Amino acid sequence: MRRTAEVLWNVTGQSVGLLVRQGRPSAAMFDVFRNYADDDAEPEFSGTATVDSVNTTTSAAAGPAQVDPQRLALTSTSGVQVGRKLLVTGNALKEWIDPLEIGSGYIRVRHPLENDYASGATVQSTWLFAAIDATWIADRNSLSDLSDQMVDYRVRWTITVGGATVVAYSFFDVVRQLLDHGVDIDDVNDRTPGLRDSLPVEYRADDGRPLVDAAYRSVRAQFASINIDVRALRDDEVLDELVILRARRMLAEGGWHPPDVDWRTFAELAIGQYDRFFEQHFQVALKHDLQYQLAGASAAYGQPATSAPSFWSK
Repeated sequence: MRRTAEVLWNVTGQSVGLLVRQGRPSAAMFDVFRNYADDDAEPEFSGTATVDSVNTTTSAAAGPAQVDPQRLALTSTSGVQVGRKLLVTGNALKEWIDPLEIGSGYIRVRHPLENDYASGATVQSTWLFAAIDATWIADRNSLSDLSDQMVDYRVRWTITVGGATVVAYSFFDVVRQLLDHGVDIDDVNDRTPGLRDSLPVEYRADDGRPLVDAAYRSVRAQFASINIDVRALRDDEVLDELVILRARRMLAEGGWHPPDVDWRTFAELAIGQYDRFFEQHFQVALKHDLQYQLAGASAAYGQPATSAPSFWSK
């Protein structure tokens, strides 16, 4: 799933990435623009993109015909990262894999392979990375405006892949801090007893992290619907509560329920709890301070100089 990247202001050595779905690029260039500027404008900065280093092969057969269809023996695991998808190609077949465990000479992936691959099949990363200019990121004028839901920066990628040139876009904001939730599967389990013991096998190795992260992304999207940038929120406790409630709602909508509770009863409870909490704290009345000042301070809703925008206007 694509997501607007967040780049820390006044921190050097950062980059933004792009997963190229067409295959492994042989070369790429990038230009960074203010999102309101067109592609013919003067870019904020430009450069040559870096192709991720992972480019290896299987050292044994892999796939559903093997004892462990989630295991791939590799010639090299150098550069492989958990959660950074790779492309497997061989026997005129290909599929994406999501590394879950990196061992000595092998990786295990989240879901069983769909196809059988012989030894020597290609395992590659197709990620590109654009380095953030050190002078530009130190300029205070580069900070994003959190009072506006419009993403501030656009990356135009010009990519050579398979002998053809393609153009792609990605987006990022420049922020003072990287906002994330503090929820793990135990927090959700405390409110939904029995969840941890019933997690699908492919989510146990990382304690259901993708499920919780999906709930967080859903919360972010709902904030956007009422024109609030979740990164402007200055209340960790409330944000985490929202993520927990959203995770419970997603589980219910997916058919999960505690063993001794009827599914319909649980679904109505989980959906109602989330909706009421969001309405009470944000949709009907905004009860929390937001940071809409470039200096980083929060301001109470209703203060004219720094207030959050009206829900009824941009």
